[in-house]
Amino acid sequence: MNRIKAIIATLFVAMAFGATAQYSQLGAKNEFMFKAEIGYSPFMGNFGKLGDNGYNLPQYEHAAGLNVMAGVNISQDWFLGGGVGVNYYHNFVQELSKPMFGANVFVDFDFRPIWKAVMGVDYQPTTITWAPLMGARLGGSLLFADQMLFTPLAEAYGGINWYYAHGLRNMTHNWHSFYATLGVAYMQQTFFLPIRVGWRW
Repeated sequence: MNRIKAIIATLFVAMAFGATAQYSQLGAKNEFMFKAEIGYSPFMGNFGKLGDNGYNLPQYEHAAGLNVMAGVNISQDWFLGGGVGVNYYHNFVQELSKPMFGANVFVDFDFRPIWKAVMGVDYQPTTITWAPLMGARLGGSLLFADQMLFTPLAEAYGGINWYYAHGLRNMTHNWHSFYATLGVAYMQQTFFLPIRVGWRW
C-alpha cells in the first residue's frame, strides 16, 4: 500500500512541475512567473470513510500554511503552474489534539478576468489596478502522522488582485500583483475554508 501511495505522490509531483515546463518557448504574450502565499484554513468538517484510527484529523484541527508556485502567465489574464506547500495542523482548544505537519503538491490554475466590453466589442483597457480572481487546484496531500497518510487535494477559490506595478497593461511588470483569496478545500478527509494573501511576480 505504501508503494502505491509513493507512486501516486510521484505522479502528482511530475504533474505539478510538468505544468511549468517549456519556459524557453514562451511567446510574447506569456511570461514565466512565481507565486508565494501564506494562509490560514479553519476546519469545516470531516468527510469520507473512517479508517482503523478514525478520521485523519479527528480533533477538528485547523491548518496554517505556506505555498510557492511556478508557472506561466498566459495572455495576461491566465496562470497555469505547479506548486508545493507545507501545512501546520493544530487545535489549541482540544487537549487531545497534537500538532502535526503536512505537505502538498498540486497544479494551480487561476483567471483574472479584466476584459471589458463596449457595445458588444471586447477590448483591453490601457490601465487596470484591481481585478477579480478565481481559480482551482488539484493534487495530493501528505500528513506526517504516526503513519504517513496520503489523500487527494482539491480546492476552488475566488478573491481580488491588486496590480501594484503602475497598474499598466502591455508594459514591463504589469502582471505583478498582490492578491487575497477565500476558498473551499478538501484534503485529509477534511473540508477547510482557506484564507490566503499572496504575491505574484
